[in-house]
Amino acid sequence: MSKNKNILLVLILNLIMSLFVVYLNPRFDILTLIGFLVINIILFLIIRKFEKKKEIDLEDKIDNIFNLIHSLDLNSDNYEIIDDEFGKLRDEIIKIIIENKRIAENAEKNKEILREYTEDIAHQIKTPLTGSLLLLDLLEDEEDELVKKYISRLRDNLLRLYNLSDILLKLAALDSGTIEMTKDRISARGLIEDIIQNLKDYFINDNVEIPLDGDDFNLICDKKWTYEAAFNVMKNGLEATEGRQIEIQLKETNLYKSIFVEDFSKGLNREMLEKVFKRFYKLDPNSKGYGIGLPMAKSVMERQNGELLYHKGKKSNSFEMRFYN
Repeated sequence: MSKNKNILLVLILNLIMSLFVVYLNPRFDILTLIGFLVINIILFLIIRKFEKKKEIDLEDKIDNIFNLIHSLDLNSDNYEIIDDEFGKLRDEIIKIIIENKRIAENAEKNKEILREYTEDIAHQIKTPLTGSLLLLDLLEDEEDELVKKYISRLRDNLLRLYNLSDILLKLAALDSGTIEMTKDRISARGLIEDIIQNLKDYFINDNVEIPLDGDDFNLICDKKWTYEAAFNVMKNGLEATEGRQIEIQLKETNLYKSIFVEDFSKGLNREMLEKVFKRFYKLDPNSKGYGIGLPMAKSVMERQNGELLYHKGKKSNSFEMRFYN
């Protein structure tokens, strides 16, 4: 389009200057012919000059693009926006640079996460291992009537150690992004009913009953990890409520589908809410839990473009696992 405009402009200039020559010498003799030749030579030189300038500008733009590619300044998001024929190409290159920057930053964050988890695992595993070693030392010195007691305590510590290692590895895999979430189509009610049964077995001495209300709906999510998340949220609610009482409600809207886990504890204030999503934080220091359940559930939901929300009420509180349609 630009080239056609340039040709049209040259033709118009040629016509105007030719008319001017005819006006000065209307006899169409040798002088008129010379005038036409001079006009065309002048136009040719002008056009050539503009074309040369255009070639130089084009080479400069290409050099700038090459410099941009080789510079790859990952520490700056400030790039000059230029609207020209290379604008789209330059924008794509800048997008690649920024994406590379994000990838590099995420890689560093993931390395830092894995480093922190390694330290956390070493710290958390050290305590039950030390206790187990002390118990083994005592087994060598004490009489037989104490052997069964020490063996039982030793088994509890080792089982706790095994469960802790398993949970930490799952959480580390989630946060480092090494796990790909599947997209299974599952029944929300079926998922919760399975968890309720397992929780009844887990709290078998408490005879828990967990009401489930709301119409069933299908979820598109990773079944295994969503089960882990819901199990931890529900277990956390049972442990937080005196009398082991929670209620589950299913709710579906045009925008999202939710699983509400309502408990009847005192609830969490803003400061406590920020802490419960941190690893190894426990409201009750004497709890047998690890303080990992809610952080894991939050990570699972976010990896599936969902949310884990908290709602504080007057008589009850609830965690909402929200899945967007």
